[in-house]
Amino acid sequence: AFPMSDEVGEALTSEQDGVFDFDVRAKTQGAPIHYEIYLTKVSPQEEEQELPEGVVKTYLTTLDESGKDQEENELNAEGLPTETNLNLYSALWDSKVPSILEEITNAKTLYRETIEAGNSSYEKHFRYRMWIDSSATEVNENGEWIYNNMTFSVKVNVYAQNDPIPEPTKPKGPHEIPSYTDTSNANAPELVEGMISVVYDPELESWVKQDVTKSYAYQDQIWANAVTVTEDKRDELKIAPVGTEISMNDINTMWVWIPRYEYKYTNLGTKYAGGSATNPGEIEIKFVNGTSTQVSDSSNYKMHPVFTFGEEQLEGFWYGKFETSNKENNCTATTTSVGTACDVETLIPQIKPGAISWRGIRVSTAFAVSQKMMNTYASEYGFGESIDTHISKNSEWGAVAYLSQSAYGKYHVDQEEVYINNCSNYITGIAGDTANAEKSETTCNTNTYETIQGQKASTTGNITGVYDMSGGATEYVMGILTDGSNNPRSGRNASYNSGFNGVLHENVRVSNGRSFPEAKYYDLYANSTTCGTGLSATTCNKGTCYGQALSETEGWYGDDNHHACSSHPWVPRGGTYGSGASAGVFSTGYAYGYADAVYSFRLVLINTEA
Repeated sequence: AFPMSDEVGEALTSEQDGVFDFDVRAKTQGAPIHYEIYLTKVSPQEEEQELPEGVVKTYLTTLDESGKDQEENELNAEGLPTETNLNLYSALWDSKVPSILEEITNAKTLYRETIEAGNSSYEKHFRYRMWIDSSATEVNENGEWIYNNMTFSVKVNVYAQNDPIPEPTKPKGPHEIPSYTDTSNANAPELVEGMISVVYDPELESWVKQDVTKSYAYQDQIWANAVTVTEDKRDELKIAPVGTEISMNDINTMWVWIPRYEYKYTNLGTKYAGGSATNPGEIEIKFVNGTSTQVSDSSNYKMHPVFTFGEEQLEGFWYGKFETSNKENNCTATTTSVGTACDVETLIPQIKPGAISWRGIRVSTAFAVSQKMMNTYASEYGFGESIDTHISKNSEWGAVAYLSQSAYGKYHVDQEEVYINNCSNYITGIAGDTANAEKSETTCNTNTYETIQGQKASTTGNITGVYDMSGGATEYVMGILTDGSNNPRSGRNASYNSGFNGVLHENVRVSNGRSFPEAKYYDLYANSTTCGTGLSATTCNKGTCYGQALSETEGWYGDDNHHACSSHPWVPRGGTYGSGASAGVFSTGYAYGYADAVYSFRLVLINTEA
């Protein structure tokens, strides 16, 4: 089969492929018979791929006694719209027969009729036609038709009963999906193999495919989003047209694009960006085109340091949209202990809303798991080569925090901080009833990420931003105290450490763990005093912590502002669900780096090919 016009498709005969003739006959006595003709898809054979529903045309007519199409068919008598008998398969109405026959799923209604009582010789002749729509002409990079060797098979079913059959429901769409135009000068998102650019469709209440150039508008606080999907849906969704709905069940990671920018550093610190500690002002940010290292005003602006990754200059990076969970939904305890089964590399990471964050894992194990996403576990996401996945550095957290407090983030919308995730069950993507709400179980079910209230916990104040940066689980980042010799420390002692080799408290050394990765994967700090004295004692390689959301934003919104020390050398961010006003995108503390029930982590993805 090849694409054809409706005119040609409507003229297909019973002697050609894609045509099926059938009759419905019945006898009624003391009661009417209600019947429905509906379609169910037949799964392709092994190794075959299925044509998308959006390129398959369906057409049902009635036939006269001679087998010719009747000029006026009667296919709309039971309330179906006039266009139902000629439509794309994806636009057919959803049958309610499955609610009667539990073993049937995803049925599409073709025709409904009621045969009145006392009809002893009812008979109707039907012809069902199916063809590939004329619009299905897309080719791949090799000039080959992308639908080669694909199949689409349906079973025609008839169901009848004395009682009326529930009416079918109109599918959501087709309609105009959200499309955006960016005028902010932000670098375009760099999709990697396996990623699908998406936007949220309020009418469908779901994420849908969208061309990456139409997926964002940072000047309107619409940040670019992308997802990866499960292997069984990947090929289908890869070739699916723009507007195709992507079920959350098929998504395994969600990412938000953070474009390269410079920021006004002279207005931070004790100046609170023109505001106060309790109500700081807007951080001034300018997006930078390409990988330029030149700032617009060297007296006031600095390039955010996160966009230098080792020797590489980045146009941007992908930040995990939610705290990390895992595919197996393991390590989900909500108490102080999550068990030793959590501190393992055999669980597969995912990034989704409505999941329970992965806790009880040491920093070294979490880092090892994040690296496995680009090799051992790459097939889970469809990733190719030329990517880097790792735990968020503190500077990467800081870059997202600054952007949220800029003209491109939530602060510009309502001059209010990002709301806390106060769900005491550690469910991702939840918002409190207020910015500093106390812990709650109720919000776990009511203030989910897609609701109006839930979106207040996003860095944009809408569904396109990053969630769980205030509250939820406290998040380990790769920010570490130096041992005095410009090397990162490991932890407190033999029992409470990160699992990385390095100096412990009192200068004892652990050497039975993992080696620290390259320096590009962590931020190194020094502290001239003890724990709990505030960030004024913090230095970054003997300088100010530019862009780190530490000394420059110390105490903003009343967030915790403690820093690491020799006994607690790791930097956790965001606070927990029960931290109240102390939580926030600028909240920082100190920790051992070991497996704890309140600590999770965040993932970052970089396109190293760009």
